[in-house]
Amino acid sequence: MHIISGNDNGGGGNHVLNICNKSNGNFENIIGCVGEGPLYSKAKTIDVSYKLFTNKLNNMELVDFINQNSINIVNFHGAKPFLMHLILKRKIKVPTVAVIHSDFRYDFLNNKVKYFILTPLSIKGLKSFNNYICVSNNLKELLEEKKFTGSKAVVNNGIDIKKISVATSPEDMRNYLKLNQQDFVYIMVARLHPIKNHKEVILAFRKLTLQFHDVKLLLVGEGELRPQLEKLIVDLELKNSVTIVGNVTNPIDYINCSNISVLASLSEGGAPPLTVLESGIVGKTLIYTEVGDLESILDENSGYKIENQSNENIYKAMSAAYLDVNNLKVKGENLYNIVVKKFTIEKFWESYLRIYKNILKNKF
Repeated sequence: MHIISGNDNGGGGNHVLNICNKSNGNFENIIGCVGEGPLYSKAKTIDVSYKLFTNKLNNMELVDFINQNSINIVNFHGAKPFLMHLILKRKIKVPTVAVIHSDFRYDFLNNKVKYFILTPLSIKGLKSFNNYICVSNNLKELLEEKKFTGSKAVVNNGIDIKKISVATSPEDMRNYLKLNQQDFVYIMVARLHPIKNHKEVILAFRKLTLQFHDVKLLLVGEGELRPQLEKLIVDLELKNSVTIVGNVTNPIDYINCSNISVLASLSEGGAPPLTVLESGIVGKTLIYTEVGDLESILDENSGYKIENQSNENIYKAMSAAYLDVNNLKVKGENLYNIVVKKFTIEKFWESYLRIYKNILKNKF
């Protein structure tokens, strides 16, 4: 069973939906949504098992469901479920696991009040577990650095290649987005959150437009920073060059009509981040910072590294990619080969199965 906020709309929610995909024949899953929201709404529309629970921290309905329904292992995903575990763990009769999707030090970076109040509570909840699954080696190393006791393992993200399909041609997508077919298009698929570093990307892109006049930037995603970013775009006179398209149901089509993806995050939980998998599967290379274990996954043959997350260094990587246009296809093909060799959904499920077996044998 997977306990997660029904309001989750990020990588953690996608991770859980991937585990619970009915094509996963390795083990059965059910999502326990804590409250309603985007994840709960999505679960109702796809082929997964789910149950809605209230937002109460001391949730005896949840405990009773676990103990009375032959659940073997309970996975808790996210800050609120971690705190629920702290309160309920002595009443749950089966092994529990904390699945770490992000650097818990930065989860509430977008709200100072929540940051100072909820971060310590989240850490306290995390420390109530004996078993941890981390979605990157960097997160596992963080737990070890912070002296978390308990067993730790890593599960890399995976992508379901069979379900990836391009519905709209690049030419038609560019027409829809009012882009010229000859434009050099950068795309950034990420929620509009401080951790994703959109401001520095926009500042870098402003510098790029002073050097090249056929460049465009697409920002795919939604979030609380949208008003600030829209104002920045206007202030920098980039309204004709930068487009925020919001959340979309088909990000693959947007990536496929671009020349290159941009990942400039200050931190990423999953390894590799979803945008890397989606870019690779349609043969697009990317500009990236070394987050989410990317330092050990990508190199100069598959992408363009940003030395640090400042707008000057992002600009340099953007410029290098533009000038290297003749090699973009080869680098995209190399990234595609990395994805299909190492990061399929089948390998993702197999990793979870191995860890679950070890937990149940008390050898994890």
